[in-house]
Amino acid sequence: MKLLFLNPSYGEGFCKTARWFAKSRAREQRHPDYLCVALAVLERGGHACGFVDGAARNITREETASAVKDFGPDAIVINATTPSIYSDLDYTRICKEETKGDAFTIMVGPHVSAEPEDTLKKGEGFLDAVARREYDYTLKEFADAGNLKDLKGVSYIRGGQVTHNPDRPFIQDLDELPFPAWHHIDPGDYYAPAKRNPFLTVITGRGCEGRCSFCLMPQVMYGRSYRTRSPENILDELESDLRLFPSLKEIMFEDDTFTLKRYYRRLEEICRGMIDKKIKVSWACNARPDMLDASLLRLMRKSGCRMMCVGFESGDERILASIRKGISTETMRDFARLSRQAGISVHGCFVIGAPGETKDSIKNTARFAASLPIDTLQFSGLCPYPGTELYAWCRDNNYIVAKDWDEWVNPDGEQGTIVGFPGLSCEDMNRAINRSLCSFYLRPGYIFSQLYRVRSIYDIKARLKAVYNFIKS
Repeated sequence: MKLLFLNPSYGEGFCKTARWFAKSRAREQRHPDYLCVALAVLERGGHACGFVDGAARNITREETASAVKDFGPDAIVINATTPSIYSDLDYTRICKEETKGDAFTIMVGPHVSAEPEDTLKKGEGFLDAVARREYDYTLKEFADAGNLKDLKGVSYIRGGQVTHNPDRPFIQDLDELPFPAWHHIDPGDYYAPAKRNPFLTVITGRGCEGRCSFCLMPQVMYGRSYRTRSPENILDELESDLRLFPSLKEIMFEDDTFTLKRYYRRLEEICRGMIDKKIKVSWACNARPDMLDASLLRLMRKSGCRMMCVGFESGDERILASIRKGISTETMRDFARLSRQAGISVHGCFVIGAPGETKDSIKNTARFAASLPIDTLQFSGLCPYPGTELYAWCRDNNYIVAKDWDEWVNPDGEQGTIVGFPGLSCEDMNRAINRSLCSFYLRPGYIFSQLYRVRSIYDIKARLKAVYNFIKS
């Protein structure tokens, strides 16, 4: 079977990640990593695949239609997100029209996993099915069989009724998956202001054992257990990636949390393996602010770790409890101090709008953030994505101000605050986000410390870009 994967363009002015990085939670991005693993699974199974990443390359609808027509697919796989779902459905309609109805259209991603029925009804007539949750083998089995009969993990409309086939069990042995089909992409198309570019993402495990009520991917896509790849498999992929793209400046380990306590031994083996195999590339990762093993932090730095993207979330103990973060502010302070001593930069992620949020708790978070020895941060409105516990709580209490998916972004294309509480409106929270950013970045002590910590041309470029993005926002 010929399958075309499509990561639709957001459209003009939509979700400008570079410009709005300081305000963007970036919890639901269109990274190509999961798609490229599924592509590799299909290609290993003998199927012909193509990939059009319109989100990365800002490809227009007309260019997308032309690519679909030229490829002549039997099936089209469309990646979808919540804020862009109407645009994604429009691209699905275009694909159906360009193939004169002959190509089978199937959507994947967290939004359709959480809202399969709503998505199918909105796409009735041109969307044939959605693949829920982990979709690698769902797509392969569909391509092998050519139909949906007895296929686990799919939803579709038959006879005017939505049918949900049983869920597909999660893949337990991730080492059995092939490396991502990176030959379909150019790393230069993926810019991120906090990373050394060009960079590539690597996923060493799926799921997360954290219990945070708002976190999207563990609740909707990959589960609340951490299924890991072996260190040997990961090191083999790193060597393969660097052979394929010798100009790579950085690897981003994109696991929801790369530093979970129960897996310190595995992390140590990965770091020692990079040193022993002389895999000399800068790397970054997502982390929880509870890693207090100073020797392991130093080993991470020695193996190339430059930066950790860390979910502090709040500086108010009551708010941390309301989102079930499971970490105290005291532990967070110790983590930030030890990371600074190890020479690893920390990008802090803070949210405003958690259950129980007040003007006083926002001030506590801003003061806490400014007191930490971290290098950069972002403040954003806590987004209740469909399928999460936070979404159910906000919906049941009528706190979601946005009445439809297209209201999740403002006219400037920024995904802002979409919840409002009694005594704390969306406008209040948006103003608080701006004030909190200023209180952190405009401190004289912060400015001098960042100048002092410049170590390379990459640091200079990153800081200049950060200043530009902050002024533009």
